[in-house]
Amino acid sequence: MMNKLKQGNALKNLDKRSSWIFLLIGLVILLFSIANWYYELKPRLENESIMNIQIMSASRAKAIESQFQNVQGQFDYSIIYNSINELLLLNEPSTGQNLYFGVELEVDYDALPFDSKALNIYAGNTKCEQCIKTENPIYNRANGELLAIIKIYSNPFFYQRLINDVGNQLSIVIAGVLLILLVAWYLTESLFKRLNQREKSLTHEILERKNVEKRLHKIATYDQLTNLPNRYLLHMEFNRKIEEAQRNDHMLAVLFFDLDHFKTINDIYGHEIGDILLQQVAQRITGLVRSYDLFSRFGGDEFVMIMPNLDGAVDVFSVVEKIIESFDQEFNLGEAVVQVTTSIGISVFPQDGSDASSLLKNADLAMYRAKSEGRNGYNFFTQNMNKDLQRSQWIESNLKKAINENQLKLYFQPQLEIESGNINSCEALLRWPQEDGSFIEPTEFIPIAERSGLINDVGNWIFDAACSYQKQWTKRGLKPVRIDINLSGKDFLGNKVVYHLIEYIAKNKKLANKIGIEITENILLDSNEQVINLLTELHQSKVHISIDDFGTGYSSMNYLKHFPVSCIKIDQGFVREAPNSRQDQIIMRAITTIGHGLGMTVTAEGVETLEHYQLIEEIGCDLIQGYYISRPLTAEHFEEQYLLNTSDMKKPVTRQDSRSDTGQVSK
Repeated sequence: MMNKLKQGNALKNLDKRSSWIFLLIGLVILLFSIANWYYELKPRLENESIMNIQIMSASRAKAIESQFQNVQGQFDYSIIYNSINELLLLNEPSTGQNLYFGVELEVDYDALPFDSKALNIYAGNTKCEQCIKTENPIYNRANGELLAIIKIYSNPFFYQRLINDVGNQLSIVIAGVLLILLVAWYLTESLFKRLNQREKSLTHEILERKNVEKRLHKIATYDQLTNLPNRYLLHMEFNRKIEEAQRNDHMLAVLFFDLDHFKTINDIYGHEIGDILLQQVAQRITGLVRSYDLFSRFGGDEFVMIMPNLDGAVDVFSVVEKIIESFDQEFNLGEAVVQVTTSIGISVFPQDGSDASSLLKNADLAMYRAKSEGRNGYNFFTQNMNKDLQRSQWIESNLKKAINENQLKLYFQPQLEIESGNINSCEALLRWPQEDGSFIEPTEFIPIAERSGLINDVGNWIFDAACSYQKQWTKRGLKPVRIDINLSGKDFLGNKVVYHLIEYIAKNKKLANKIGIEITENILLDSNEQVINLLTELHQSKVHISIDDFGTGYSSMNYLKHFPVSCIKIDQGFVREAPNSRQDQIIMRAITTIGHGLGMTVTAEGVETLEHYQLIEEIGCDLIQGYYISRPLTAEHFEEQYLLNTSDMKKPVTRQDSRSDTGQVSK
């Protein structure tokens, strides 16, 4: 387009010069015509006119000459005189102007037979300077003797009028041609001026269009926040680099990484600070990549780097380690100084995929594995990850179906009050049975549910199922037993399950003290004002609140006095080795003392042997839960064993098999 524009400018300049040349040539022709008129045509017309006048004068003189042939005496003079006077009276009919102003006749005295002095005539105006003077000799035809000379003074108007008429016509033609030239030149100049203006406008439009196209191209291919190539440009360049790697028989590595806990920074400091962090991360990593590497923003806090021209996967290590080390330095974001880390997944062409889509998917999967292994590190893709991914996708797609078709099951594990030996509460444990009789463990599908957003649906299903069993048991007059259900941190973040529980109990007040919840201490540690309000509402609705797996997280005793917690459940990790571990016993005693001191009951989980039971009883816990009392039971078995049999159990006298019938981790 720019070449065409330059050609248009050259043609425009050429055409503009041509208009001036055309005008100049026209003016030269006009000047030449005028000069030709004055120096050639006009003199020639004058000469021809004078010649014609002279011929006419000569013919008049011949007429007078014929009269001289008969002159014999003085009397003939009057005839000649009359002819001369008649000559002076001749005029032009259209204008009435005289053709002759004067006549001068000089007679040769010796040639005439009489006194010719009286015959010399000076008639009319013989002194006019403009007149055309013609001298005509008069001869005697008989002997050829010169008789006289007649001088005729002709009026010059005839040739002057001819010259004036021609000159006027020529002037009109010249004026017309000049006018046409000037008009043509003016119109041409105006046209060129408009063309020039239009061309400037078109040039501006073209340049503006090119700038707009550049801006649109940049918007379409570059991330507006970090100025890095975006996902669209990544895929375009990715395919080209794969083709180059195939031609050159080189390896290619894909690094897929994102920022650890980036959402927390957004939640604490706001999205503007999060955007500044992304910009600084992009700048910092850009300084580490090679000139022929492609570093792009994939979306959110995710980045992708393509490293071509590799001889082996070992070439990736130095770059990856530099990237991870670069995050050791804090990020100064103006309003905050933060420390973040990154997790990186790596896939390699051609062994991990032959196209961009599979390489990106596998690198993404390796990145999630790096996150699950503790973050702030990197992981290469393996085929086992692909199998795990397929398994995860199958679980995710079938879990929704299982919820909708009511395929999930609740198992119940009783909680024994040590002092009374009564079973007044139980924990509802989720199970997902399969057609072949096996079970998918909650430890496998719950994290997938949390990641996919199905955890709220799972939580609602558990709550609805627990309430349904409570209604059935109440309606049938069975022994009242509180059912404790587990809520995850996602249930509190989403609020849907918790609000559903609060509203349901508000409408069914008889269930108020028959439903309890178990939460992990990490929920309390990461809590905000909203979580505190929800727990307070649940407590006011007489919902029993327990802290599950106490002691396994980053415990802070401070939160125990701020939250409406009814019970602490000691994690089975302490109970399992307690008979042979003095340290575990000390921790269990401390937890029990603190719980009782704050007015809470203390439950020990994972009680599987008589030795466990005796130690727990000696430490002073209030309740026990585990295989020593009962493994998780179906609703029918739980009803039969604990709700229909109302006799108290002061001490367990038999030890049941501590192995899980479902392969689940024992409670």
